[in-house]
Amino acid sequence: MPQGPASRAILASIAVTAALISALTYLVTRFNDRMPVLMSDAVHLTGLWPYAAGAASSLCCLAIFVLWRRRRSVLDLWLMVVMCASVVEMLLISFPVPARYSLGWYSGRVCGFLSGSLVLIVLLYEITTLYGRLLAAVVARRREREARLVTGDAVSASIAHEVRQPLSGMITNADAGLRWLDRATPDIEEAKAALRRIVVDGHRAGALIGSVRAIFKKGVETRTALDINELVWEALSLARSDLQRHRISIEAVRKEQLPPGSGDPVQLRQVLLNLITNAIDAMAQQNGPRVLRVRSTLREPDGVMVSVEDTGPGIEPAHLERIFSPHFTTKSNGMGLGLSICRSIVEAHGGRLWAAANRSRGAAVRFVLPAKA
Repeated sequence: MPQGPASRAILASIAVTAALISALTYLVTRFNDRMPVLMSDAVHLTGLWPYAAGAASSLCCLAIFVLWRRRRSVLDLWLMVVMCASVVEMLLISFPVPARYSLGWYSGRVCGFLSGSLVLIVLLYEITTLYGRLLAAVVARRREREARLVTGDAVSASIAHEVRQPLSGMITNADAGLRWLDRATPDIEEAKAALRRIVVDGHRAGALIGSVRAIFKKGVETRTALDINELVWEALSLARSDLQRHRISIEAVRKEQLPPGSGDPVQLRQVLLNLITNAIDAMAQQNGPRVLRVRSTLREPDGVMVSVEDTGPGIEPAHLERIFSPHFTTKSNGMGLGLSICRSIVEAHGGRLWAAANRSRGAAVRFVLPAKA
């Protein structure tokens, strides 16, 4: 039982009531011969009965008045109903014939039984409803807490996934800069170029953190006019070192007259970079030609479509939709968040993203963005 003033008041009320009933029971049984006689025989009542019934009815009416003035809870209302039923029961026993086993006496017994049962049922219902609401509130609060934890985990995992690419670029450029400086004749210009690329990657990592956080914040939008072809070129430039290291050739097919789009350039550039990186990873361990095709075309009436195609092993038909589920990955060292984030970004921009089998070999991931009105 919970501790506090309310629990102490309840326990005190129960103790006083039990003590009062015990004392009255003792007095009635101890001095029974001195009590007024209410029964003349086993059936009929004496003339004192109306006074006793009137006194009891008056106490019930006083209790009804006190409860009506207080009316603090539903319990008070139902106690008033019980008191009214008690008054009705006494009246039925007393009138028209004050006797036991009469029609009025049986009617009073039935009324008393129904009133007591009704209050018991109502109290059980109220208690069950109260505990049901309490349980629902506890479950809702627990789900809210778990949702916040899951969202926090998703944000941290997403940031870790997205920042890994610029960090890898920074490490690669730092190694290149050191090699240029460790030469017998240091190439200062190449070292400066490597340092500039490190600075660019550092700024990109900072922008990615803010961009990923914005995905999980409703109402946070950074929309500007953008050129899809320029975004494709920037993404390919950022991935050029990985493409060269894995000897992957690039086929970029760009439609020159594309309508301008509207969106967050950092997020959309990261979508393209994620798709290109996935294509590189798919082709890295494959023999045969390694070709990355990036196409930007006008798709009526949806808008602008960008397709990233590779010549890797492809995607199993059963996984074409599952690869966009969080934490599902076909890579041995993957986190299963990249494509899920990409789809969230594209859909937040009013577009859609899907995967399909490439016509010749490999896989193709495409997304469509609405053109700026």
